[in-house]
Amino acid sequence: MSTSKIARGLRNNNPLNIVKSPNFCWLGEVKDGSDPTFVKFETMAQGCRAALKLLRRYYDTHKRTTISRIIRRWAPETENQVEAYIKTVSRLTGIAPTTPLPPMKEESKTVWCDLVVAMASVECGLDQQGREQLAVHVDIGWRLLNP
Repeated sequence: MSTSKIARGLRNNNPLNIVKSPNFCWLGEVKDGSDPTFVKFETMAQGCRAALKLLRRYYDTHKRTTISRIIRRWAPETENQVEAYIKTVSRLTGIAPTTPLPPMKEESKTVWCDLVVAMASVECGLDQQGREQLAVHVDIGWRLLNP
């Protein structure tokens, strides 16, 4: 299969399409100039770790404690169909859009890993098989974030 048919976030090992920052370098970030907008990671697990780390910052620093509030910041309405994004993530996680999420701790690992997989489903167009495959990398990313 041609790599152009593979979603950009998957090609970049960046399932939530984290935008590059000139002032910050992620663990595992590849600076090969192949994507001018989004971070490219050495491994999918490193991209998942970065996603989890950003979501933790959204929760702790920006007080984005629900799926709705997280996605409204993550995927601004000027670039995304936010209501459809929220609805899909809510359906895939089984968590209502305005239900408060638990703090990111070991006992809430499943919630946060499921959230990354669900958001990646929207960002990269994953089907059930793609979600199952990504979940393995999200689990590794969690362990990288919380050794």
